[in-house]
Amino acid sequence: MSWQDGEISDLRHLGTPRNSVVENGRGVTIPLPEGPAQRRKPIVVATTTGSHEFLFGDVGESPVRYDPCRPVAWMVSPAGMPPGAVPLLEAAADRVAAATGMDLVYAGTTSEPAGFARELIQERYGDVFAPVVVGWSSDRQNPDLAGAVTGVGGSSAVNGAYGEQRYLHAGVIILDSTDIAQLMAAPQGQSLTQAIVMHEWGHVLGLAHVADPNELMNASNSSLTSWGPGDLEGLAVAGSGPCEDV
Repeated sequence: MSWQDGEISDLRHLGTPRNSVVENGRGVTIPLPEGPAQRRKPIVVATTTGSHEFLFGDVGESPVRYDPCRPVAWMVSPAGMPPGAVPLLEAAADRVAAATGMDLVYAGTTSEPAGFARELIQERYGDVFAPVVVGWSSDRQNPDLAGAVTGVGGSSAVNGAYGEQRYLHAGVIILDSTDIAQLMAAPQGQSLTQAIVMHEWGHVLGLAHVADPNELMNASNSSLTSWGPGDLEGLAVAGSGPCEDV
């Protein structure tokens, strides 16, 4: 049982086992969401239409999304980070938050290296899902960054504490240190760097690549610095998922 504000929060699930995830060969109980099941920020209503796709489908073919009733904490793993990068990361997260209505909260730095093989629930963060981690690498260390790829990103789709509804958790963004450092020093490099981070945040929040070159979520974008109409429509959907109500 979990006590919140002096009450048993999961009394309605009495006798029902909580869902779990497998971490290093052992089952770990999924944490209960903290706080009330009420949106933290107003819902964003899309005013544009265009190409957008989602990485994960769920019950009723709805996309899998983060819970908009809880903050999405993100942290920086600073090893290899180019000087001056944090303000660009914060600015990108602010633009993502504005387009989704999600509460993206910068929570400082972490010693956890950014990688997709991470544990979703870690002792270093307590009895909660791990935050989104933004980290740095190179194509020598990470083959996913080979060629023209400057960043990769994504999240894990996990069942809620009870039932079959899934939510995104424990996102990761990995950026190429050398590519980003060079881009930051180029003309309009600050805006282009911010757009790369925005693109990877799109993946973290569940968006997939699209073929339309007028969308920032196009896989080969090299010049766009703002969201396209389909990006904005998809991001509004990404931020309007169900709240986990236990």
